[in-house]
Amino acid sequence: MLALLAALPGCSFILDFSDKAGVHDASLDGPYTQAECDYKEPNDTLDAAAVIDPATDMGPAAICKNAGGEDDDYYKFTVPASATKTTIKLMFTDSNVRDLDLKLYDNTGAQTAQSRSFSDGETLICPAVSPPCAALTAGADYTFEVLPGSPVNLNNYTFSVAFE
Repeated sequence: MLALLAALPGCSFILDFSDKAGVHDASLDGPYTQAECDYKEPNDTLDAAAVIDPATDMGPAAICKNAGGEDDDYYKFTVPASATKTTIKLMFTDSNVRDLDLKLYDNTGAQTAQSRSFSDGETLICPAVSPPCAALTAGADYTFEVLPGSPVNLNNYTFSVAFE
């Protein structure tokens, strides 16, 4: 179908909405790739947390839609014996309301800390006062969860776990 629009007297603008006008093999734009969605999967529950090596594992990953709804990601790490401070960073861009949050669980599955803001990225420092997080026990396992700030917030991200 052709549409003819008269913008100004003596001028015309033609829009072509026919099938021949568009690129039909282009993929849809999205905030993440399938490889990011699949990073360390299956890791959608606390019990199925992916064991990571903080020195090498950092994504990129993504919170994506799956058959059950959105996809929370869980990652497990061990605090080294010499560590007195642990920093967990979640890096993403919160454009178009794609906020992600960060929660930390101890080895019993109890939530010990969380970072929930409306800015680009989240950070937990343990020990710290804001957001509150006690010192992590050396030699113990901990799991952090990356989850959408609200059920429709899907986004890609990278993360880091550092010890001092």
